[in-house]
Amino acid sequence: MSQNSPDRLLNEHQQRHFEVLLARLEDALDGIEDLIARAERPTSDGLTQYAPDLPPGFGAAARPLLTQLRNRIDRLADALALRRQSRSIAQSIRAILVAEMVRLEDSTSAQLRGYGAVDPRVSSVIEPELEHLHALLASIAQLVGSRAPSAAPRARHQ
Repeated sequence: MSQNSPDRLLNEHQQRHFEVLLARLEDALDGIEDLIARAERPTSDGLTQYAPDLPPGFGAAARPLLTQLRNRIDRLADALALRRQSRSIAQSIRAILVAEMVRLEDSTSAQLRGYGAVDPRVSSVIEPELEHLHALLASIAQLVGSRAPSAAPRARHQ
């Protein structure tokens, strides 16, 4: 069926709605699978600790359901002649890196004043670490071919 076919079930705006809806549902299923996998491996030393609170056998029981969901999404997408969404992995990584670099830049002593009085040691203790974190993120951005800002976080004194 052509895009303008009178037999078409959805108009262009409705079709776009379902393209976005189902693509986000696929992303959510990926997120669920990632969390299941995280629950099945030893805990990490990172700041985020996920509680091992899934019921026994959850992963084994949920995986076939996730597969069924994906199959139904594929069938519905085909039935509605939805366009596949193209997403750049490089752009996605760049977006994550830039967002995190901005968060670091927004965490200097000058910006922390919005949360209350700032200990004068913050600029000498925390900010050098923020600069190192920022530089490492910028290095990854360069590897992916980013146009991300390369400057380290700067303290903005008022």
